[in-house]
Amino acid sequence: MSKESIKKKSWEDEYSISFHEVDTKSEAFLPVLWSFMQETAWNHADHLRLGYSDLMEQQYFWVLSRLSIQMEEYPRWGDRIKVKTWLAGVGRLFALRHFSITGSRSNVIGTAKSAWLVLDLKNRRPQRIEPVFKHIEHLFDHLPSGEEPKKLPAPACPKMERSYTVRYSDIDMHHHVNNTKYIEWVLDSYPFEMNQTHQIHTFEINFLAESSCGDAILIHTEALQESPPAFLHHVIRKEDGRELCRARTGWNRVDRDVPRPADGGIGGVKGYNI
Repeated sequence: MSKESIKKKSWEDEYSISFHEVDTKSEAFLPVLWSFMQETAWNHADHLRLGYSDLMEQQYFWVLSRLSIQMEEYPRWGDRIKVKTWLAGVGRLFALRHFSITGSRSNVIGTAKSAWLVLDLKNRRPQRIEPVFKHIEHLFDHLPSGEEPKKLPAPACPKMERSYTVRYSDIDMHHHVNNTKYIEWVLDSYPFEMNQTHQIHTFEINFLAESSCGDAILIHTEALQESPPAFLHHVIRKEDGRELCRARTGWNRVDRDVPRPADGGIGGVKGYNI
């Protein structure tokens, strides 16, 4: 039996939620959970001979293009969770990978869909996906329509703006901002009180361009007329106005007795009224 014939279609890892990975509600931060998912994805990619070292032999590397996460509940400090990932299909440019997170009661507490590009290390241009996967093409099932993370619109009338300067700790081995950092920036743009009274139910993001250390960026936010509350964001590089990413968040109110400001806005910050 050949080595390729015993490759696994899916991969699962177990993680424990540590003290430094939870918020004031003792629940895991969403970027932490995405980091776990990426780690499991890398383990599976290595197993399939599609990992970092394998692609670097061809002067290629993976980049995340689109991501959609849905959380039904969040693991808490001390919980053990299982993260599972599997190949979901291949397009002309996208490789699709899905995830599930199983909680301590063996229930699925979160799912995610992701779309990845292979870039040329020198010119940063996308490469055709099919040749990269040729040695394991037998592992792919037909991808039903609608499985791809969707393309997001830009905010039409943003009312809020936050600024940030890219730091050394935001940069990854390819000298651009790590994808997890964009998620952190978007979530950190919300007032403290919003995170106390609500939690992220859905998070979607499209990555459009790279950012580097020292870049000054702006995060624009538009509140959508939806209930439960939802918001559109885009992150822009201040120097040239280049759009770096777009994001959409959907929030659910948490069932906890948390004091709420009396001035009608989430955290008393205009533009976050719901």
